[in-house]
Amino acid sequence: MKFTKLLTLALAGVILSLNAYAQTTGPLLWTGYIDVLGNYLPPSNGGTFSRFTPGVAITVTRVQLQAAQGSYAFNTKCSPLPKVRVTDGTTKYDLAIPGARFTGHYPDAVSADSGTISVGFSANSALRLTVIPGQSGCYAGSINVTVQYSLN
Repeated sequence: MKFTKLLTLALAGVILSLNAYAQTTGPLLWTGYIDVLGNYLPPSNGGTFSRFTPGVAITVTRVQLQAAQGSYAFNTKCSPLPKVRVTDGTTKYDLAIPGARFTGHYPDAVSADSGTISVGFSANSALRLTVIPGQSGCYAGSINVTVQYSLN
């Protein structure tokens, strides 16, 4: 009986150690989704489409997006382009939603990648993914956003 308890404790210790190791070797991911860009433009929703409050300090290391429909304004290019922002209200990082190429009358899919970045946020920061409007009448849709981060 003592052996079983000892084995159980040892196994629990290994599992907890592996879990802690996995959480610090990341990258870890935070994701958000925008169905139709116009639904999240201020003042309708304040621009926020995802929230995250990390319990420890983090560093955002990359931001990527994939949109089924890139930015467009009635078969023309938008200028300026709308953006996705990672922010705590003070520190921020913006990634533009690229302009769509057109196949016939329909906007094509686009993607964007920040590349390697280093944007730090303190523990318990109320982080938000928000939409920053571009040109009036500029739309995009079905946008998946992935934020990679590491624990400090």
